[in-house]
Amino acid sequence: MWRNEMSSKKIPLYKQLKQIIIKKIERGELKPGDVLPPERELAELFEMSRVTVRQAISELVNEYVLVRRHGSGTYVAENKIPHGKKLKSFSEDMSLRGMMPGSKICEKNIITNPSANMAAELRSEGNLLILKRLRLADLEPLAIETSMLPINRFPGIEDRDFQNESLYQILEDEYNIKIIKAQQKIEVGMPTPQESELLQINYTTPVFRLRQVTFDQNDTIIEIAHSVYRGDRYNIETEIYR
Repeated sequence: MWRNEMSSKKIPLYKQLKQIIIKKIERGELKPGDVLPPERELAELFEMSRVTVRQAISELVNEYVLVRRHGSGTYVAENKIPHGKKLKSFSEDMSLRGMMPGSKICEKNIITNPSANMAAELRSEGNLLILKRLRLADLEPLAIETSMLPINRFPGIEDRDFQNESLYQILEDEYNIKIIKAQQKIEVGMPTPQESELLQINYTTPVFRLRQVTFDQNDTIIEIAHSVYRGDRYNIETEIYR
């Protein structure tokens, strides 16, 4: 229930409103996905202008506490998903979190004459499979993954149903691959127009760009993947030691 909790005349009104909204979230009175009252109602309740209300809400949107949905309203942002510290497929990771994984195929091509750089990266000769997928969790788009694999090591893999099957599961079950480790490089950037459209985010929402090189039990590269993760739904956790 909303009530006027304004207390101090020394603190700017928009900052007080921000604090009230944050406290409601911390107390569990507002949960992820809950919609806020319209700006007009908040302005009347807290006896301030709509401009002041808009400033408070805009700052919370910029801080990823709230999210605006065009034509729908302003909502409490969903909790962020920590990027796992163990090597798991997207499908496995989402399933372990109690979410339903899904994929949409954006591109699936065979490169018959890969460049010298591409062949050198994979340390492999012959045709390459390029697989680009939009990764979903509970039908929400979370990431774009583009994988590059050597077909000569995995004959027939280009015919698999990657919309409904896990790539890592196929490699392990059908090709006797044991995935051991991966090297990752993570950067922060802004999405391209196509990425914004696929991920259903605003062009001002940052994204994580991850390059991953995956190795099997023989220390052989089996995949190079370039992924784009939503910055408003993911965070990166690390442990460091001295």
